[in-house]
Amino acid sequence: MMMAKLRLAVFVSALVLYLNSSTCFSPVEAAGVPVNKRTTRQNEVSASSIYQLGDMTSCTTGLSLVNSGLDYNGYGCYCGYGGTGSPLDETDTCCYAHDKCYEQSPCPDSLKYSIPYKKKLSSCGTDDATITCKRASDYPWYYGSTKYCAEAICNCDKALAFCFKETRPSYNEDYCDWSNSKC
Repeated sequence: MMMAKLRLAVFVSALVLYLNSSTCFSPVEAAGVPVNKRTTRQNEVSASSIYQLGDMTSCTTGLSLVNSGLDYNGYGCYCGYGGTGSPLDETDTCCYAHDKCYEQSPCPDSLKYSIPYKKKLSSCGTDDATITCKRASDYPWYYGSTKYCAEAICNCDKALAFCFKETRPSYNEDYCDWSNSKC
């Protein structure tokens, strides 16, 4: 059991580092990757909300977990950690709104990108994809006041995942790896 937890922690850490390496993936290349057509999956507690955001984005857009991270991290002025200037397009505006949502959450900065939250994904990879964030009142006692943070971050990530789904047709690969000096 301890080894399984250690392996999970190493995997999630590697994934976070990978997703934080500002790289976009061409949607044309991504089209050749099989879509993960999950019907229902529940994550009771995951190691990182960054992984969970990728999972939600994969669910709503139909992209693989890896490609959803590659397509959006480093896109425009706001997709990825931080942001400056004005959003470049609708997709970048999704990321701007997500940043503002995180800012308004009841979370300390140290938890915004790492709080484990609970969600249910269903009908992933279809037009009927749904994401349900667990309410703060349904978290176990040991979450304490962080249960409000977990619910808020889950809802911020959910809004971003659905925003990416809506703006996918206007995704512009020219904005991948966009330099913040241009923002």
